[in-house]
Amino acid sequence: MQIQSFLLAALSVTAVSAHFSVTYPYWRGNSYKTQWTYPCGGVNQSISDTNRTLWPLDGGALVFKPSHTSAQTYINIGFGNNVTSLNETLIGPFNQTGNGTFCFPHITLPEGLDITEGLNASIQVVQLSHNGGALYNCADITFSAEAVQTLDGDVCFNSTGVGSAPFEYGDAAAATTCNESTSTSDTVQTTNSTGGAAPAGSRMGTGAVMGAVGVVVAVLMM
Repeated sequence: MQIQSFLLAALSVTAVSAHFSVTYPYWRGNSYKTQWTYPCGGVNQSISDTNRTLWPLDGGALVFKPSHTSAQTYINIGFGNNVTSLNETLIGPFNQTGNGTFCFPHITLPEGLDITEGLNASIQVVQLSHNGGALYNCADITFSAEAVQTLDGDVCFNSTGVGSAPFEYGDAAAATTCNESTSTSDTVQTTNSTGGAAPAGSRMGTGAVMGAVGVVVAVLMM
């Protein structure tokens, strides 16, 4: 019983420390209790019309606050008033490192998208932690020429020690570099991937969560 209590306490601490938030565009809602729920952390889309953020027609900034030392991260987008499929990759997989504040000053939209004034969309940030858990958050936006093009440095910055590293999948030519923190400023340089990696990552995350739960249950039943 003492071992089971210890494991449950450890899992509780891990769960609390794993939460992250999206601060710009403003997230759909507080998802801390349901952040493991695909696709948007369990927060209902119906409340999003009251907190949509205007976002530039050619792409804009994204700020989120990770609370883990590293996490495989994807950023996707879906279009419409009530998004059910976030299947367009904005930023392919990268390894977010450090915790604090992480900012992309400008995410360039993939070519071929028909972006018009007043179009609604939802941005999804997915983080897969080293212990196999998948976390989700969404921010709802409206594309507009009136949106702020550049965020103030007090909002868009990288905390000390926060950065990123590319993933390499055996073949060096297939490695994806999504962003790097510069040593001379708090600006993050971004290179976008327009492939289907992020939606696949979301599916991987769901499986990873179930696998992790299975391991925990097996341990507790021993």
